[in-house]
Amino acid sequence: MLVVGLVLFPTLALTQSISVRVNGESVAFPGTGPQKVNGRVLVPLRGVMEKLGAYVGYEASTKTVTATKSGVDVTLRLGERSAVVNGRTVALDVPAQEYHGSTMVPLRFVGEALGAEVRWNADTSTVDISTGPGSPGEDPNQYIPPAQVGGGDFRIDSFNVQPGGYLHGGSEIRVRLIGTPGGRATFSIPGVAEDVMMTETSGGTYHGQFLIPADKNLNISGANVVGRLVVAGKEKLVQSSEPISIDTHAPELVAMTPEANSRVTRNRPNISVTFDDKSGSGVDPSTVQVKVDNQVVTDDAQVTAQFVSYRPDQPLAAGLHNATVVARDRAGNVVSKTWAFRIAAGNEIIKSFTFAAESEDLSPGTDITLTLVGEPGGKASFSIGDRLQNVPMPETQAGNYVATYTIRRNDNFVNTSVIGKLVTKNGETFTAEANNPLNRNGQLEPPEFTAPEENTKVGNKVVLRGKAAPGSVVRIKIEYKKTALGVIDLKGTVADLEVTADSKGNWTTESIDMDTGLGAGPTTFTVTAVTVGADDKTSEPAVLKLKR
Repeated sequence: MLVVGLVLFPTLALTQSISVRVNGESVAFPGTGPQKVNGRVLVPLRGVMEKLGAYVGYEASTKTVTATKSGVDVTLRLGERSAVVNGRTVALDVPAQEYHGSTMVPLRFVGEALGAEVRWNADTSTVDISTGPGSPGEDPNQYIPPAQVGGGDFRIDSFNVQPGGYLHGGSEIRVRLIGTPGGRATFSIPGVAEDVMMTETSGGTYHGQFLIPADKNLNISGANVVGRLVVAGKEKLVQSSEPISIDTHAPELVAMTPEANSRVTRNRPNISVTFDDKSGSGVDPSTVQVKVDNQVVTDDAQVTAQFVSYRPDQPLAAGLHNATVVARDRAGNVVSKTWAFRIAAGNEIIKSFTFAAESEDLSPGTDITLTLVGEPGGKASFSIGDRLQNVPMPETQAGNYVATYTIRRNDNFVNTSVIGKLVTKNGETFTAEANNPLNRNGQLEPPEFTAPEENTKVGNKVVLRGKAAPGSVVRIKIEYKKTALGVIDLKGTVADLEVTADSKGNWTTESIDMDTGLGAGPTTFTVTAVTVGADDKTSEPAVLKLKR
């Protein structure tokens, strides 16, 4: 038996006759047997765990108990109200404690740790533990009610939400609340669902489910699910220990090169797309697949969460070709795009496309001159990455198209392709890529808020306005903090979005729903905005405090 430090509850009985059976077989305890503490049944950890086939160890210097069985690792310290099961923190009804040389743990924890079915027979003072398929009952974490529930014994013992991480449309969220029996339990997901009913499947154990709608554009990052239990007019709130994130919108593929249905003068063109996931979960690079002419070339492509780039090792033959990019974001939303382009037989349409800068450092105010030489009488334009698209290039003389671009403070170009496009008089589109990419590591200026003002009291709807560099993308996140019942600090996210500043640098959001799903009461909102540059680089944040 384990000899450890003494941590006792005053109500621990000296003599109790409680028997334990595992899969129908009685468990013999050489020393101390099961006890009751404040209406909770405690059992010797070693006796029960070893009967379940687990290995139990003890580290005296840290008063830490470990148990391992079939890939389940349990760690707990004497005197603490929580344990760790496979890296997940699990609350204990009462702390693990030493009694007469035995480590005692709440019986319900055995079920949580090893997935066992635990049942309490009050008439015979018998605990039945069942494992494996065919175990009776619906809930392997069966709640064992206390011997007496008085008017003041109103509890929420645990609150569990599965699965965690990023979820997509059609995902099912499963919620379990364990506490005082005979109540009304609900849960809310701020910005998504409010007061979803839960069913009491056994004494004090409440279950609920919510199916994330696939037809709604939801983008929620770091939302804490809130549980609510009402018994005899009394109310308790609890917040999930781990937040969830919801992303129902698949990424978009933008700035494809070569453009769809265009004719290309280079026989080894840079084939690329940029992912635009707004403020969603972001593309998972490990899921990206790239095909050219139905051949998988992913291993030879440069793949990031922001873009895909591939240049063929060998020249492509003149004629029609196709490219395909498939990807998933971290929430599991899929995007797929196939487009065609044609390699021109020669350089008769676009003879050259080049750019030159006034200075090599590309400091703000530096002019870049872009020149396309090709068939006269067409319409020419240039693009730099995905931020600057189809800027007109006037025809200064027959077949010569010239434009100037002035470097801005917020410009960030990381090995960015510069593409020229010429639409001929008969409507055919040709593209050409400059021989060298554009690189500039600029300093992103943070955006500014112009409305509402700091510490403004807001209602359930708010519109944010501000200033940023013209044409820049501003990413905005709104987080809340609320004290419930004067005790519990609840926090989470109500909005995560992006807007684009206009040509004068002004940006405005749509009407944002600020409802947290937590009802009335003082709430503090922290609004954070950053400017987003190339390769998802961001500026220093601008912060605005609001309240309700």
